[in-house]
Amino acid sequence: MNFLHIDNQIVVAFKPHNMTTNELKQEVKAKLESDNLKSSYLEQIYPICKEASGIVVFAVSSKAKKRLDEQIENQDFLLKYFAVCVGSPKMQDNMIYDEKLGEIVKNPEGQFVKRNQKTGKLEFIPSLTTGAVNIFDTYRNLETVGKISLVQIEGGFGFEDETRFILADGEAPVFGDKLYGGDILAKNTNLALCVVETKFVHPTTNKKLSFRVFPETGKKPWSYFGVEKLLKI
Repeated sequence: MNFLHIDNQIVVAFKPHNMTTNELKQEVKAKLESDNLKSSYLEQIYPICKEASGIVVFAVSSKAKKRLDEQIENQDFLLKYFAVCVGSPKMQDNMIYDEKLGEIVKNPEGQFVKRNQKTGKLEFIPSLTTGAVNIFDTYRNLETVGKISLVQIEGGFGFEDETRFILADGEAPVFGDKLYGGDILAKNTNLALCVVETKFVHPTTNKKLSFRVFPETGKKPWSYFGVEKLLKI
């Protein structure tokens, strides 16, 4: 496991595929203890599913957690995924065209979802439904090669499988996604979904922080795309 940043307020780590949240947390606790830092408080800032890989941020104090949560609430915390999808996603409902800016932007009203306990999947529901959660995910198709596409997603703060659901709703499920129907081209492969970038302000120093990583660019299906160029690291 690779650690990108550690101090007495936050930990930023790279999670490999198929590691559970609990396993990840134990690895972080062990690292903090080996560095002689307190680990009595340790909270993950945003969810990430077991099957995905990528950057994960932890708060090491309640003050850090509160301030990072405020950044998320104010949409000042950038969380960017790259995904290889089966098909090319259609335009998403929560993106609108701003005539003044001359570009497509996020719909500030977002969308409301809830998990269906019978199927285990997320589904869209009316905003006033009990348990409704407002999400603000947006995506952009970066490149298409044959039957698959490389897609950039921003968001994913509400549910661990939120980005997978959004892309499946856009008729382009993530490659290898058994839950949302993305395993039609290949079985028993890693989920082609990775948190590649985060940007936020350090909760106590107020320093602007930015972290980027690569997905498995040398392996299929990532190797079909120019990820290095598109990620611009």
